[in-house]
Amino acid sequence: MFIGWEGVGLASYLLIGFWFTKDSVASAGKKAFIVNRIGDFGFLIGLFLIIQHFHSLNFAAVFQQVKPLEAETAGAGLLTAIGILLMVGACGKSAQIPLYVWLPDAMEGPTPVSALIHAATMVTAGVYMVSRSHLIFERAPIALSVVAIIGTLTAFFAATIGITQTDIKKVLAYSTVSQLGYMFMACGVGAFSAGIFHLMTHAFFKGLLFLGAGSVIHAVGGEQDMRKMGGLKTYIPITFATMLIATFAIAGIPPLAGFWSKDEILWKAYEANPVYWVIGAITAFITSFYMFRLLFMTFWGDYKGIKVDDHGHAHATHGHGDHGHGEPHESPMVMLAPLMVLALLSLVGGFVGIHNGFEHFLEPVFGAEFPKAIAEHGNTEWLLMGISVVFSFAGLILAYVLYVSKPYLPQKIAASLGAFYNAVLNKYYVDEIYAKLFVKPLVDGSTSILWQGVDRKVIDDTVNNAADGAKHVSDEVRHMQSGNLRSYAGWIAAGAAVLLAYMIWRGVGQ
Repeated sequence: MFIGWEGVGLASYLLIGFWFTKDSVASAGKKAFIVNRIGDFGFLIGLFLIIQHFHSLNFAAVFQQVKPLEAETAGAGLLTAIGILLMVGACGKSAQIPLYVWLPDAMEGPTPVSALIHAATMVTAGVYMVSRSHLIFERAPIALSVVAIIGTLTAFFAATIGITQTDIKKVLAYSTVSQLGYMFMACGVGAFSAGIFHLMTHAFFKGLLFLGAGSVIHAVGGEQDMRKMGGLKTYIPITFATMLIATFAIAGIPPLAGFWSKDEILWKAYEANPVYWVIGAITAFITSFYMFRLLFMTFWGDYKGIKVDDHGHAHATHGHGDHGHGEPHESPMVMLAPLMVLALLSLVGGFVGIHNGFEHFLEPVFGAEFPKAIAEHGNTEWLLMGISVVFSFAGLILAYVLYVSKPYLPQKIAASLGAFYNAVLNKYYVDEIYAKLFVKPLVDGSTSILWQGVDRKVIDDTVNNAADGAKHVSDEVRHMQSGNLRSYAGWIAAGAAVLLAYMIWRGVGQ
């Protein structure tokens, strides 16, 4: 698994840097690679601990030895350490706090790469790994709580950033980080099959959203700023219809795929700790709001292909105006066919969870996990389901009011919030903080100490001085070979005298 984990990390790095001649693209690729290495360092130490204590990395062999162990209730022991270290690896790969910063930048890569690797396959590897190692986590309650807390905080934190983003792919990137947080929240409360269920439904609608965004970007000639879009539903109706389905799915509106898996996660979170449920429900509202905001900004209103800057100068967007493609146009069928397939799956994909079908499917891995006692929890579950659906519709209505019926309001709200709005707009300055605390000291340290100090002054000088010394010595010795017979006779006499003196000193002459 670790080899595949590293392989997909390498593939991600290479694909993010696809347009490697652009500085921002090359930097995004490096950032993804380095941040993942930090997570993988923790993962590796966790693997070393498993090898040391269980003498194997085979799932079956390790679980056989873990099964008889008691849960570590007294404090943090071996399994807690292994669980937390594995979670460090998952934080890197699945873009959770504090290692989530690489995923939004990964949007520099081609959109189909974002759809496949950064929404459906690679980034869910961390969720899979935690779920697959469930026996370790179940016996390490502290590690399990760490998973739940990180997941819950990430879900909420990333969703708030998604509200202010204007790049269509960046909104979806933060949405992915947030949805992955939901999956970890599920794993952290022991509802592993609910987490994997959401992993599956999320692949359908998020893959569709990214490919749909790619179709939109294609339609407007490469533009990604939603403020320069609008009114596209008349130009690209098929893309609009599929993205509408995906937005309803991610917002958790029944009976689409996202509703079933999100509802199950929130219910299990409520059973474990109502605080998780409250944060999860608020996140569901925010998710619905920013996704419908994306939909309304992109497809409603008038097409804003011409942008007027602060000085009153009109500029054509660097899309159709530049390339002479004319109006936005629908994508070819080769791009639309996958959208239709994923739209169908987003509509019906959640039904596999009815009557615990998905949990039964996963029983060989997780065992009979949390049988739904409908008689006991029926009313509570229906109530929670109703609240989450109300929250989803509330997000839709708020987005409609702000971006369709009263489009002047967002600007006013942003102005009134002032510094707080700027903090969210700038992603809470996390990248800047990391740059100051970690990146700059590392770069400065490696420049002044490792490069100038160690490399140049120690290693280079050692090599250069050795060469200079050899040169001086050989230069002196060269003068002995002058070609003068008297000089040679003198050297021979001097050598003989030295030899005689040595022999006398050693007592050879006695």
